[in-house]
Amino acid sequence: MKKIILVTTNKCPHCPAAKQLWKELKKEYKFEYEEVDGLSAKGQELVHKFSIMSVPTTIIEEDGKGRVAFVGVPQKEKAIEAIKG
Repeated sequence: MKKIILVTTNKCPHCPAAKQLWKELKKEYKFEYEEVDGLSAKGQELVHKFSIMSVPTTIIEEDGKGRVAFVGVPQKEKAIEAIKG
């Protein structure tokens, strides 16, 4: 099963919209979802691992591999494609 990891920060003006989008999609589609503060220890690991320079950043993990899927708030249609694809 795919896992969506959304890296955010408290001061980001765009992060609430990204959180809302993924939470809405979670109601309709099957995937795991986690929000990670980019300033936390786990967040810093992800920042370094995926060279994250901006938030919100959406990481998709599947079959033990992760990749950055979106930087910024994704368009709903693109997010759905990423979940299904």
